[in-house]
Amino acid sequence: MPSQTEYLNILQISARNLLSLINDVLDFSKIEEGKIVFAESDFDVRALFNDIKLANKIRADENGNVIKVMFDEDIPRFLKGDITRITQVLNNLVSNAIKFTKNGRITIELQLKSTKGNKVEIDFSVTDTGIGISKENQEHIFERFTQAHQYITREFGGSGLGLAIIKRLLALLDSEVKVESEEGKGSKFYFSIWFEKSDLKEIEFNTDNDVKEGLGGIKVLLVEDVTFNAILASKMLSNWNADVTLAENGAIAVDKVKNGNFDLVLMDVQMPVMDGLTASTEIRKFNKSIPIFPLTASTSADMQAQFKSIGIVDIIFKPINPDTLHRTILKFIASQSKKQ
Repeated sequence: MPSQTEYLNILQISARNLLSLINDVLDFSKIEEGKIVFAESDFDVRALFNDIKLANKIRADENGNVIKVMFDEDIPRFLKGDITRITQVLNNLVSNAIKFTKNGRITIELQLKSTKGNKVEIDFSVTDTGIGISKENQEHIFERFTQAHQYITREFGGSGLGLAIIKRLLALLDSEVKVESEEGKGSKFYFSIWFEKSDLKEIEFNTDNDVKEGLGGIKVLLVEDVTFNAILASKMLSNWNADVTLAENGAIAVDKVKNGNFDLVLMDVQMPVMDGLTASTEIRKFNKSIPIFPLTASTSADMQAQFKSIGIVDIIFKPINPDTLHRTILKFIASQSKKQ
């Protein structure tokens, strides 16, 4: 007799699959209607791809897979680009690789292809040791609502939109996704993108040591309803000498920002009473300048676009990587220093 926990797990998986399908349909519709807007920002290449690895680790572990990230040391550490779309493309490819691989390896690789003035061209690839794709099916997998095999939707799930979305997003970035695969031996998806070098390349972030004095005096409002997450994030910030105030939902956060004096807000997205997006929108009505960093495990492009519409670009993905959190706040401090 299945336990209540097993039933809950089944419901959770079904809900996750349904949410993924809805997000894919919404994304594809926006691309087809020309409503996708790209927003460039500075990002740390190595941190981004380590975050992608971390975000996919649990699902990889469930399938007995190992994820490896390989960097070309010649790639500049800081670049400028649309981190949301790059994350979406890579997460989709890595998620697919994990889904179709059992007890194998997924390798994310970055290679410097060429340099021209202040721009660099980078080769990206995601390789797996999974079920592979036959030659006759490879030309069809980038079509919408198409899977490589008829049994895939039944056995593995999915909307058949992921690769179609990737193809169209990369086309908007003047790139093209390609595939090399052999049935039963795995697949390799790869593409190239041009980026501008970032001015942040001159800023040295010491991630090897715990730089406690780096955040001294910074007043942070941490908005998080899950006690464990709040304790963990609060401990990280306190260890770096930040002054942390907690709020357990968006409504409390709005009130605290209205009546307090904070340098930045770390805003969980999924919360009771008032969610992070609604709270951020309310804060923007009376405070246009305070930096708000959403905290979320979701890579939904629709959700990220909603935050962008109110001027919020930098999203910190869960589970929170301490280096990423530290680096994001240091980047904010650096930008504030330049304005003074």
